[in-house]
Amino acid sequence: MHGAATPSFDGGRRAVLLRTERLLLAPVAESDLEELFALHANPLAFADDLTEPLTDREQMRWVLQQWIRAWQEHGTGYLTVRPTAVRSVRGRTADDGTAADTTTDDTAARAAARTAPDNAAAGALTTRDPLLGVVGLTPLAFEGRHVLSAYWRLDPAVTGCGIATEAARAVLADPRLGARDQKVIAVTAAGNRPSLALAARLGFLRSEQEAPGGRTGDVLLVRRPEDEAGT
Repeated sequence: MHGAATPSFDGGRRAVLLRTERLLLAPVAESDLEELFALHANPLAFADDLTEPLTDREQMRWVLQQWIRAWQEHGTGYLTVRPTAVRSVRGRTADDGTAADTTTDDTAARAAARTAPDNAAAGALTTRDPLLGVVGLTPLAFEGRHVLSAYWRLDPAVTGCGIATEAARAVLADPRLGARDQKVIAVTAAGNRPSLALAARLGFLRSEQEAPGGRTGDVLLVRRPEDEAGT
């Protein structure tokens, strides 16, 4: 779909560009197809997951169209994660290979998760810095109410650099994407220690409820909106 944005339930909120200290986050686009397929076809990116990597580019093309439609219809969705400078994400910072926490609190995260000026963002996008991963939020009907479902998948080559934490915190902190006033859930494999550790850093708590989809081995993680959390 091209042209005018589709009216949405969110009161006109539209796709945003986010810049953190090291990263530029932009809504997924058709031009990202090849890199997204390479990421989602990489078995190492699914090493601790119950989901199987993709084997066909057309699978990724179909998924990408759903992701793009989410932005058009809801004004929120998944974003690509790219470095503002390649050297800023090189090197491992945790001995166990898990993502290192590079932000000490939500105040610092919000200060870093500011919208990039249009001209600066356009310049950064033009350089096509390498894709480091995908993070984001999409609307989901869960137990009769509207929640946001969080997603993150990072290039194994940058595991341990704090990229997932930095990117996901930027998404969760930006008021236009809805996480500050809506419940956010995430689903991951019970044995996926890196994902569970990241979720804990982001404020998710494990729930005893069954995870959406009913797949054996998955667990449900829940992050309450700020007004419910009292923050």
